[in-house]
Order: sequence, then C-alpha cells, then structure tokens
Amino acid sequence: MSKPLLGYWDRRGVAEPIRYLLHFRNVDFEEKRYGIGTGEWWNEKFNLGLDFPNLPYLIDGDIKLTQSIAILRYLGHKFGLDGKNEQQIIRVFLAEQQSVDFRAKFRAFALTDRSGAGKDEFFINAQPVFKQWEAFLGDRRYLAGDDITYVDFMFYENLDNYRLLHTTILDEYPLLKTFHTRIKNLPEMQAYFYPPRFRRWPYY
Repeated sequence: MSKPLLGYWDRRGVAEPIRYLLHFRNVDFEEKRYGIGTGEWWNEKFNLGLDFPNLPYLIDGDIKLTQSIAILRYLGHKFGLDGKNEQQIIRVFLAEQQSVDFRAKFRAFALTDRSGAGKDEFFINAQPVFKQWEAFLGDRRYLAGDDITYVDFMFYENLDNYRLLHTTILDEYPLLKTFHTRIKNLPEMQAYFYPPRFRRWPYY
C-alpha cells in the first residue's frame, strides 16, 4: 500500500498542523514541497485527480482531499483525534473555527505590515483574544479536555506564530504557555522539531 502523500508549498502555512498530526501518530508519509515561483505546482495541479485542485492536498489511498480543515478533520477522524464524547466534539468544533479566525488576523498583519511599524498596536489589540483563549482552556490539558485532538495542533501553530514576532507574549498567559510547552514536548513530536524536517521560517 502506498504511503499517504501531503503536498504544500515549502513553508509552514496551513499545512503545518497537518504535519504535526501525522508525526504525532507516527504516520509514515511522503511530502511534496513546492517551491514558490518555480511553476512546479502549476504543472501538476490538474493532473492529480483532485476535485478542487489546491494546496495543501492529501492523497491517502483512494482518498484525495484538498483544503486544510477538511484534511485535518479526515485525519482527526481516522486516528481518533476528533473528540471522545459530545462535549469534546462541541469544543473541537468551536476551537477549530476560532483557530481559523485567530490565524487569519495574524496572517493579515504579517502580510501587510512588512516594516513592523504596527506591531505594538497589533499585539495590544490581540490581548482580549488571548484572554478568551486562556479562559477557554482553563485547567484542561488540551482544548477539548483531557484528550488531544486535531485542533490542538492548529492552536499550537497559531501560538507559535504569534510568539515568533513577540517572544514574551505567552508570559502573561501561564495556561497558554503551559499548553504550548506541553505540545512542543510531546515525545512523538521531538524528531520533527529539528532541522531539516522542521522549518521555523517562513511561517505563513
């Protein structure tokens, strides 16, 4: 049986939580990283049998998916990382959508404020959202409760992106900082968090 194939640009972006999940579950998968501006993706885009050709894509046997959230939901379901009960599933649904919004705000800032002139204002305005996440997490080990789910990898990547531009931002939010450390220190992730597999930059 062929290995699952994950295709994306040669950067972290929205594929990074997918990579985290695959490594966490010790999945033996192949990865196709496309260089931006090389034309490589455009040469292959319509020849992969994808319903909606786009990056990222996942080919897992007869399953061919695009859209990062669809891929994460599929893998979460396949590997039992989508909630153990109704309460957890509801929290997964909510955290997923909030994570998408959380990332979108960061990405919009990172793409438009190249000089960093608005950095201080951006992070000041982000404080209420961090407080909401701190309250949502509470005393739980993971976003849904005691069991890790695919949204934890989404949220970890978001926190790590924010932290790259504001190295001390998590110091004011001890629960989020502990969560970030907990995910980073997962034994299954250690082999990935070292070059050349892990790319710190570019992150969006």
